[in-house]
Amino acid sequence: MKRAVIGWDIGGAHVKAVMLGGQGEIVRVLQQACALWKGLPLLEDAIKYVLHHWQMEAWACDHAVTMTGELVDLFDNRLQGVRAIAETVQDYLPHAEFYLASAAQGAGFTASVAGQEAHIASMNWHASAQCLATNMTDSAMLVVDIGSTTCDITLCDQHQVVPVGWSDAERMAKLGLFYTGVVRTPLMALGPLITWLAPGQAQPEPRHIAAEYFATTADVYRVLGELSPDYDLAETADGQGRSMVDSMRRLARMVGHDVEDKTDDAWQSLALAFKAAQLNQLQQAIQSIMARAPRPPQIMVGLGAGSFLVAALAQRLGLAYQPATAWMSAGNLQLKQDAEVCFPAYAVARLWQAWH
Repeated sequence: MKRAVIGWDIGGAHVKAVMLGGQGEIVRVLQQACALWKGLPLLEDAIKYVLHHWQMEAWACDHAVTMTGELVDLFDNRLQGVRAIAETVQDYLPHAEFYLASAAQGAGFTASVAGQEAHIASMNWHASAQCLATNMTDSAMLVVDIGSTTCDITLCDQHQVVPVGWSDAERMAKLGLFYTGVVRTPLMALGPLITWLAPGQAQPEPRHIAAEYFATTADVYRVLGELSPDYDLAETADGQGRSMVDSMRRLARMVGHDVEDKTDDAWQSLALAFKAAQLNQLQQAIQSIMARAPRPPQIMVGLGAGSFLVAALAQRLGLAYQPATAWMSAGNLQLKQDAEVCFPAYAVARLWQAWH
């Protein structure tokens, strides 16, 4: 039996941790808000919180780490960010190993980031795809991870990851990395127009939306009842609460209204209009990836807090949908669902066990 291992995904807004037992079963999952752009002490606090909450010492487990937090504007560049995050991690998890991947060297783990920064930076998408590709059939599939901020779209075929690029810049240029998520995305990013069928209207009509940080996608999915409070950890656009009326008030501002101007049904329909706009953007990005695939994918695997959108997209595109939970081992479904939201952390832990 292997030692237990904790997988860590250190992002710019959250720290996610998944503990696996010696046989690969999910034991614990925890996601912590961590506004890393405000300073490295917040990362220190998040790591200490996980260890304290789980009542364990760092040496009691092995630790596998992936990161995207090097992107935050606390750092001058990614190289500086990778080094700073690694140093902070090693202060608290001295034997941690970092996931890396490249076209030339393949994928693996390293205890030292020196000279490997470019292959460590923002490789959590690769870890997720690698973990699934290793365990799935020979069929071509799309791994779609919709998180709080971004969407990663990765093709896998013949048990191999087939990326459209390796760096963020390359993947953004070809839509493998698409900046839209279900919590932190400003709704103005879904504009400048949306099509809204307001109550009492015979036909939907285009509406100009405010190019202001009035509301985020979390408001949309709170109003629609599709975002679990467990994954709704980011600050709201106006710093106010997360209640239904607060969320509707922020949505109303996006089209120049006060929440009192119309009934709740109107704001529900406006939320649906923003959801449709986001789905349309995601569908176009996914179709762009599919058009480049050597052979058509048959399966779409959904990950992240926005996996409910992946299921809807698979139906639109005529692909079979499979949740990542199907390949996880855990004592209950809730642990699997939580680990699916934190899948890169699960993936690096699982890959660490498989490769050591």
